[in-house]
Amino acid sequence: MDSQRVSPTIIAGFPAIEAKGATERPPLLFVHGAFVDHTSFRPWLEFFAAQGWRGFAAARRGRAGIGPAQAKGLAISDYVDDTLKVIAALGERPVVVGHSLGGLIAQQIAALGQAEAIVLLCPAPAAKLPAQKVALSTYLPMMPKILTGQPILPSAKGCATIALNRMPKEACPILHAQLVPESGKVYRELIFGTYKVDFAKISCPAMVVGAAEDRIVAPALVEWTAQKLGVIADIREQHAHWLLEEPGWEEIATGVADFLATRWPARQAALSRTG
Repeated sequence: MDSQRVSPTIIAGFPAIEAKGATERPPLLFVHGAFVDHTSFRPWLEFFAAQGWRGFAAARRGRAGIGPAQAKGLAISDYVDDTLKVIAALGERPVVVGHSLGGLIAQQIAALGQAEAIVLLCPAPAAKLPAQKVALSTYLPMMPKILTGQPILPSAKGCATIALNRMPKEACPILHAQLVPESGKVYRELIFGTYKVDFAKISCPAMVVGAAEDRIVAPALVEWTAQKLGVIADIREQHAHWLLEEPGWEEIATGVADFLATRWPARQAALSRTG
């Protein structure tokens, strides 16, 4: 990894990180999930920067110093609008790589014709997202706030149980300390499946990756999304929801790089810059 290739910036008024790379390929835009911000994608930005890809990861409202505080009152449509503003500022359609809630946002961006391709990592579906049995003890204490649309934040134990169950134990409290409150309204939309995507309007290439041990977005839901997109889901064994940093995540990123390379092969000049 070459962290020197990644630097902080501002895009459309949102704190972001970027990596400079080859301009003959579309940029990558990494869209983060719930309870986190753009920095969650730093390892992936560094990975693709080392391969010569331009990349960006931007925050959105409700975090990174951008109001409203604790994301109160925000809806998924607000996050889609924020992402569209970032794309407009980039001045070209990117390949949108979305994780979890970011995967649902990526689906909508594609339906709006603003993505060259989409890569969905453990994507939230444009359908109901029921709590798995193992996750009930984490979700139930948050349900009153979810139902009333108030900001929510899972406990450290809950986070380790349902999101970080394939991460080293010593990393769990560190990652939990980096979480930010999420809009209960957003989570209510996810649970009840009220936010819809018109899959008939998605024509760009798509890749869908899920995890066999994901306790938030079950593999069957990932496969449902893939079927709607006309592709086969790549369900990774020995991985869970936080596959952005779980041991072996580089293999997943390599698979994404291979998918992209079939459409935008790197020119020799671009490859030489990564050496």
